[in-house]
Amino acid sequence: MGILSQDDWSLDRRGQAAQARHREKVREAIRNNLPNLISDQGFILSDGKRTVRIPVQSLDEPHFVYDQGKQSRVGQGEGRTGQSIGSAQDAQAGNAPGAGGAGQQPGERMIESEVSLDEVEEVLFAGLELPNLEDKRTFEQQAEASDFSDIRPKGMLGNLDRRHTLLEALRRSRKQGKEVSIQTDDLRYKTWEDSPRPDVAAVVIAMMDVSGSMGMTEKYMSRTFFYWLERFLKSKYEHVNFRYLVHHVVAYETGKEEFYTTRESGGTVCSSVFQAALDLIRKDYPPQAWNIYPVYVGDGDNLVSDNERARALLENLCEASSLVGYMEVNLMHRPASLISVLGGISPFHFRAAAVSERKQVLEALQTFFRPEAIS
Repeated sequence: MGILSQDDWSLDRRGQAAQARHREKVREAIRNNLPNLISDQGFILSDGKRTVRIPVQSLDEPHFVYDQGKQSRVGQGEGRTGQSIGSAQDAQAGNAPGAGGAGQQPGERMIESEVSLDEVEEVLFAGLELPNLEDKRTFEQQAEASDFSDIRPKGMLGNLDRRHTLLEALRRSRKQGKEVSIQTDDLRYKTWEDSPRPDVAAVVIAMMDVSGSMGMTEKYMSRTFFYWLERFLKSKYEHVNFRYLVHHVVAYETGKEEFYTTRESGGTVCSSVFQAALDLIRKDYPPQAWNIYPVYVGDGDNLVSDNERARALLENLCEASSLVGYMEVNLMHRPASLISVLGGISPFHFRAAAVSERKQVLEALQTFFRPEAIS
């Protein structure tokens, strides 16, 4: 008599399944807390190795819960037609949210889980990309590429070429008049050569207002935005150039470190930085060879007599660029001078966002770097 049996290994995979569910809970918690996480000062000022703690709903194995109400249920004693088998417990006993007074029932258990910068970036950068990106390749921007160009009898096991190995074994076995078998001398490996290839060329021109009207909060939000912008682009694109411009009444180019730490005073003339960006493009980044992304962040203040010139220069920037971004940090929702004259610029090449609190920096990033182009 034959015996049929089936091994059930599902219990041995419970740990892996629980880990997968926990990771998904962590990702969900990151998504829910993302607007606050990206403005966390610990991330912005860290070297990329910082972790933060976020609340994650606890994962419990299925189990029976004791009925605190001690009410009757199906299967407990004899029943009769129409008998109630349970009802909601009294909210006045402290069992419902907002019932008032000290509660008697345990709350939902939450645990704090550490999340790294990499985990936050994985969620934050999902679905973001440079809009209107065209295939403009130049040998000034080169990416290393690997070409498997040869088959050799020695190499790494991970590069084993099964097809050529089998063909070699068939030839040898046939010559020897033996059954087909694979021996060490039959093994064939793919080998490669590294060669530079032209890469898609893109440049981001970061422009920031550092005039006296930019307070500590405005400057922090501006730098937060550029911090995540830069990390996003470096994580998704191998070669993206960055140039940094700051301005008050006059504009000037600065290095990365100075860009994030410069504090100035004085008035605000936005046309100065738009002109500086145009000069930079004419000098170093011909539009036919580069995808150009000027991004400006300021508080919206501008010398009123400069508004028309600023708009005209911004339109010129749009004509030369794949996309121009404008983020206004307006904490008090006050009427701003510059934004009032920017209406009507082509949405295909211009996207604007106004933020009044730190968590809205996420919305600005998603506005500028959603993939679809606006027609």
